[in-house]
Amino acid sequence: MPTNQVFKGDLAEVSMAKETGLVGQGTGTWVDGTTATDGWKTTKVGPTANTSTITIGEGMYWVHTDGKMKVPNNMLVGASLRFYASQNHANDNYASTYRSFTITANDDTTITIQPRLVSADNPGHADDYFVINGLRMPTFDSDCAAGTSERIKADQFLGLLNSFSLPESEIDVRKQHIVGMGRDVNVLTSGKETLGGGAYDLNAHSLRFMKYALGGHTAKGMGEYSHVSSANTILGALPLNLKDGQTSKNLAAQEFGTNTIDTTITTTTNDSPTGFSTLTGLGSTVDKDVLIGSLSVADTLLAITTTDTATANFDVVATGGGIFKVLSTDGLPLLGHYGAYGGAAEFTGCTDIDSGALARAQTVNVPIHILAGPAADVVAGDLRINLGATIAAKFTAGEYIQIFDKDTVQIPGADVSAPTLNKHEIRRILAVGTAAGGDAAYVYVEEPFLFGHTATSCGVERMAYTYDTTNGTTWERGSPAIIDTTNELKYGVEHNFFGYSYLPTFSIEQSFRSTDTTPGANQMLRVYSGCKINAFTFKADSEGEVKISGDYEAGRMYSDTQDTFINPHRMFENTANTHVNRRVSGIAVNGEKPYLFQHVSMQAFGAPLLRAISAELGISNSNTARWYIKGTDGSYAAGDQVQEAATQYSSEITEAAREYTFKFSALVEDSRWFDELRQRKHHINTNDITMTLFKPGSASTRQNALITIEDYTVLKANHPLPDDKGPVTAEVEFAIRHMKATETSPYFIY
Repeated sequence: MPTNQVFKGDLAEVSMAKETGLVGQGTGTWVDGTTATDGWKTTKVGPTANTSTITIGEGMYWVHTDGKMKVPNNMLVGASLRFYASQNHANDNYASTYRSFTITANDDTTITIQPRLVSADNPGHADDYFVINGLRMPTFDSDCAAGTSERIKADQFLGLLNSFSLPESEIDVRKQHIVGMGRDVNVLTSGKETLGGGAYDLNAHSLRFMKYALGGHTAKGMGEYSHVSSANTILGALPLNLKDGQTSKNLAAQEFGTNTIDTTITTTTNDSPTGFSTLTGLGSTVDKDVLIGSLSVADTLLAITTTDTATANFDVVATGGGIFKVLSTDGLPLLGHYGAYGGAAEFTGCTDIDSGALARAQTVNVPIHILAGPAADVVAGDLRINLGATIAAKFTAGEYIQIFDKDTVQIPGADVSAPTLNKHEIRRILAVGTAAGGDAAYVYVEEPFLFGHTATSCGVERMAYTYDTTNGTTWERGSPAIIDTTNELKYGVEHNFFGYSYLPTFSIEQSFRSTDTTPGANQMLRVYSGCKINAFTFKADSEGEVKISGDYEAGRMYSDTQDTFINPHRMFENTANTHVNRRVSGIAVNGEKPYLFQHVSMQAFGAPLLRAISAELGISNSNTARWYIKGTDGSYAAGDQVQEAATQYSSEITEAAREYTFKFSALVEDSRWFDELRQRKHHINTNDITMTLFKPGSASTRQNALITIEDYTVLKANHPLPDDKGPVTAEVEFAIRHMKATETSPYFIY
């Protein structure tokens, strides 16, 4: 037997998961003992006098076909649950009664909640549903096998970690000295449990942590395209909203990245358009991406007219407004909004969405693709989006949904005109509803939507990572990738980060093992959930890589005690183990190298900093863990994955005042920094401090980022006399009101 089989750092693994709640859709009558167990039902009196039980049927999107939940046993403990019910559970409807429930246990088929329901024993109803809040609840893995192999979707790469500390438990043990019982402690009682001390230090290959430090985030991809796989007539797939089976239509196609346009496409039967005459004549389009849509004709004012009735070409055309997409003369996507569609071939009230990009001006004799829109408004915090059964059925779990929105969100800033960003969002699809579950119109997303979206103001596209080994390319249909040794970024995704009113939470899966085998007979697996970033530091200096560090704390710790949660994520063994999975996890092939100091440019006070030695940006969120008076009448066992129904852990972590800090060191060449201090200048969105980052490479389009510091004044500008008689090095510190950042990367989500 090998010696020294102890847990060691070289076999330690750590990965990240988003936190997502669950929706229990009502489907009507539940009949025990038959196959009619698609929905859910409640039993008013549960295991104890003050609890009730919800039994979950196999129609729910988070249940296996064998009727067992995909959520690990007792992973839901401590989460809150609310009913939104006008029928069988109206007496517990949160909107009218404000009744919330805490989950105290869950097994393969049941959830125990406290306090007890007011409603009698009842099946769910088609008009009723419940929502489990995602706080402290890592996303379940919809691909896990049925039986005893539940997993969470902890497939996100934390980064190039130099060090990583877990928020280890510390129990507040109270000591009581009792009168008349001597000088020693007589009674020990274990109180609240704190999960602080988490810390991270990494080389920045992306700015992912900025999302979790600031809270505000928008994302915009290039969208979905058709891919010409052979002979200029066969497509790998049709785009989301284009109808299949069209014949004798006036369609058009434009090759992405060029002004090559074909106006002779007439058929899309069986994903096989015919009529690629122009594209064929100007060169082969095999292994190229194209936008296919209705052919436009001459337009007037704010109207766009197509040759065919749009409803004949597209599955969904919203009459009250929606989004259209065209390609510019350079072949790059432009988005526009139409105000109304009258059911013929004319779209009226058309406006541009992209700043400075006139989508309407590109709509004569070009393809126009009408995006599918949601069937109902999206509310901020929603876990699903209603797309209607036709469009929802075209999605598959693991793909991504992009919401393009003409409406904007105001971000922190002091411009005369408030700074805004379009409410574009990207989410990974966690599951697609079914007729059996009563939710065939819905797709469920991995992370709640940050913003609300009005149905007539937005449109959706379907996106996915691809890797075509046959044609020797890593990208197609709009799939982002870094494709060659030049580090060229294809189909880059623009991520914007800004200060928001609250921070997203995340989970950490951590495992130890004593041998190289996976999963290994001797292992320890822990999940820390409800994590929030308290402090974030971005540092660039002339020593090498850009560094990101900071601290965080968790709201709950989970450990499997039933040997069912036995297959932890090994990032490069069973998780980010293919070209596609590398991008899914956030560590794309050719994109794993960090930003370097020699590729960072700085500017302050309206002029470049040519002799900067180091720069450091800090964010502090003033987080505070909160414990509330909340008990349970359930029994406690030593084998519980989560002790005491999670009542000993903090119920939440709340943010308070957010503070920014920034400082840099530079060799002094003039008096500008001292003058800024002496004159007490306050720069209000003028002469912004910027840091521009590029990844190494020779391609003009590469992964890049821009950090902008607005509304600042100098706090210190020390110009000390150098003891070594060398150059004077100034230390300049700032007081800051606002900052934001933009990164273009190959990742749909962060």
